[in-house]
Amino acid sequence: MSSFVIPAFVAVLVGCGIAVLAFVPFVAISYRRRGGLTFGHTLVWLAAAIYAMALWTYTLLPVPPADEITCAAVQLRPFQFIADILSFDTGSVRALMTNPAVLQVALNVVLFVPLGWFVRQLAGRGIVVATMTGLAASALIEFTQITGIWGLYSCAYRVFDVDDLMMNTLGAVLGSLASLLLLRRREGLQEVDAPRPITVARRLTGILCDLLIWVLFSWTVSLVFGVTAAVLDDGTLTEPGPIVALIGFILPFAAQLFSVLSRGVTIGERLVLIAAVQVRRPVAVGRTLRFLFGIGGYMLLSQWAFPLSGLLLFLLVAVSAVMIFTTRRHRGLACVVSGTEIDDVRARTATVQDSLDG
Repeated sequence: MSSFVIPAFVAVLVGCGIAVLAFVPFVAISYRRRGGLTFGHTLVWLAAAIYAMALWTYTLLPVPPADEITCAAVQLRPFQFIADILSFDTGSVRALMTNPAVLQVALNVVLFVPLGWFVRQLAGRGIVVATMTGLAASALIEFTQITGIWGLYSCAYRVFDVDDLMMNTLGAVLGSLASLLLLRRREGLQEVDAPRPITVARRLTGILCDLLIWVLFSWTVSLVFGVTAAVLDDGTLTEPGPIVALIGFILPFAAQLFSVLSRGVTIGERLVLIAAVQVRRPVAVGRTLRFLFGIGGYMLLSQWAFPLSGLLLFLLVAVSAVMIFTTRRHRGLACVVSGTEIDDVRARTATVQDSLDG
């Protein structure tokens, strides 16, 4: 891969990984601060995560081998880039467009334009904050370079340039100004407490949160135990044993069981503000069925293999997926079997408030 493709690939890969790790809290915060979650808002945050990684990958990668490092100089003279530009041919527009010093300055500006845009669009801050953020981010990158990635190398392998600080900051300012021309309407902020319909996307988001809670918790438990064992032993990471895997399964399983038995909904459904409003069966029976034909059944069938377990798991997933689209209010299989009706939490709150006011 080329020196351009490798940083882009790493930025997309790591940025998407961070987005997955942050998805559950992102959903919870979006529903409580914005009233809901939109595809556009999610896409902008994903782009921000990838961009944040791109800032690092394009300024630090590729990392040279330690035995091949060449110590770089330090440039502390402001506006040195003007002399650098004049040292090349500047006699025509084409010459300027191909001037290496001009291209360097332009890239330093363009690289930080998205930062200023994100500061205004996502954080709601103006030019002053964008300027300080651009300066701080650029300084962090430059000092990471000059210290050889904070002591990892014996000296800097890229030039510390004060002009880079200036141009990066300018880019953030221009991005903040440009965002004024592209202001998005902030959906949901004006009616955060207003009830929203139960949509397919909302139901699938809750299901995805449930699965991520289980998978990420299990992965975290395995990682913590593995690293702890490696530190206490010979430093070699080993595959976690059955006890560790069991702990990683039991804790999220118990949390989901408690949530369904006590509230009638899963943790993921609570994150997207879905509430159980009616159970046509006895509560204990209905909520037990809700758990077994929902997240509980999926976790059990995924964890323990027995004859026909794979077929049962496939049928559970397939039927549940179809019924999310075809049932009233997109209740799905577990709600139908358990006789559970669901609604927006805010609709219940509004009903209770109306009855109190009446």
